Amino acid sequence: MDFEIKIIEFLQSGRSPFFDVSFQLISAIGSTMGVVAVCLLFLLFKRKLCFWYLFSYGFVYLTVSIMKDSIQRMRPFNVTDTIENIGDVVTEFSFPSGHAACATAIAIFVGYFLFQYFKSKGTRVGIVLSCCLYVGLVCLSRMYLGKHFLTDVIAGVVVSAVICVLGLTLMHFVNKKKKVKTNEITNGTN
Repeated sequence: MDFEIKIIEFLQSGRSPFFDVSFQLISAIGSTMGVVAVCLLFLLFKRKLCFWYLFSYGFVYLTVSIMKDSIQRMRPFNVTDTIENIGDVVTEFSFPSGHAACATAIAIFVGYFLFQYFKSKGTRVGIVLSCCLYVGLVCLSRMYLGKHFLTDVIAGVVVSAVICVLGLTLMHFVNKKKKVKTNEITNGTN
């Protein structure tokens, strides 16, 4: 844990009003604000994906909540006086990071959505890099703000990635079953 404390102390050693505000905004995009924006995007362009996103994110949120209550890891700013709590006051436990998990779910589903529309390899590489940058910035913001340790954000990313990939796999399985059933009905009536 000393190494993780040193990371946060290093990040906070470069504190400025600009970084304080910027990282709070980035952090907000990795929470409820991001979830609402993604839902609106999917409702406008791909309604079924909105269901699967919320379905998967619901399991991410539930898993993170259970893990927080079971593990009960203290927040970095509660562990040492050398780390400041910047921004909003948080009272729940630290491990795993809900913001990192949320940002990962957003990145995976938005990336999947964009892959449907952009087929060029260069654009797809850009999509993947942009999604990774987004998740990385949210994770960095959570550490800079003194809310999470490095292992908290890594765990949030991993938990969310596993659940979201399973959610997308389930979505494809269900859609394939529906297509087979539709084809059987169509072929049976001809």
